[in-house]
Amino acid sequence: MARYYFDTDDGTTVDADDEGVEFPDRDSAKQAALGILAMMVGEKVPIVAAIGLRVVVRDEAGQPVYRARLDLDGADVGP
Repeated sequence: MARYYFDTDDGTTVDADDEGVEFPDRDSAKQAALGILAMMVGEKVPIVAAIGLRVVVRDEAGQPVYRARLDLDGADVGP
């Protein structure tokens, strides 16, 4: 099992993971990153109309191996 680190950025706060989590493979870590991104969305919507969320997965050597990004821009239109 390898340790992966998940750095997050919600447009306001950047959080560098210094503990990491062990996963059997890179695909499992990628799925976890998407789950983290979904949780971040749940924390921000509907509080804000525009958000930019990012999760970067680093391997044990500190090298980025995956990035997930979600941008949402909501606006009222019409009368």
